[in-house]
Amino acid sequence: MLSDLLRGIAAAAISVLFVHQVIVFILHKSGLWPGKPYSTAPVGPLGVPTILNSVFWGGVWGVVYALFHEMLPAAPTWLHGVTFGCLMAVFSNSLLVPLLKRQPLFFDFDVKKLVSVFLILSGFGAGLALLYEALRPYI
Repeated sequence: MLSDLLRGIAAAAISVLFVHQVIVFILHKSGLWPGKPYSTAPVGPLGVPTILNSVFWGGVWGVVYALFHEMLPAAPTWLHGVTFGCLMAVFSNSLLVPLLKRQPLFFDFDVKKLVSVFLILSGFGAGLALLYEALRPYI
């Protein structure tokens, strides 16, 4: 069980760095997303660099994925990940975080931001799921 959690953290951290941030780069360059990839701009009350914040929260989501992985119905691994990422987009980034920060829900229904968030997080989820399986022999 501990190895599953560690594998979830590792897979998520790698997915943030090499999938999530590449999608952010593409969307930023295309003008669809305001956030910059690999940003070191301080965020939150502690002033942590944005990229470290993303890796940390990615790791938290990696633990959640590891906890529920065995309960998922039979489907291709990438589809598990895309579904997980889409659920993150809805429940975390569009509902929970805005409620905590007193921001508009669902990005105030800005279609560009909504589509971007779903692309970023479904890509992250697919990377997480595929890496989770790929790391199985090592962790």
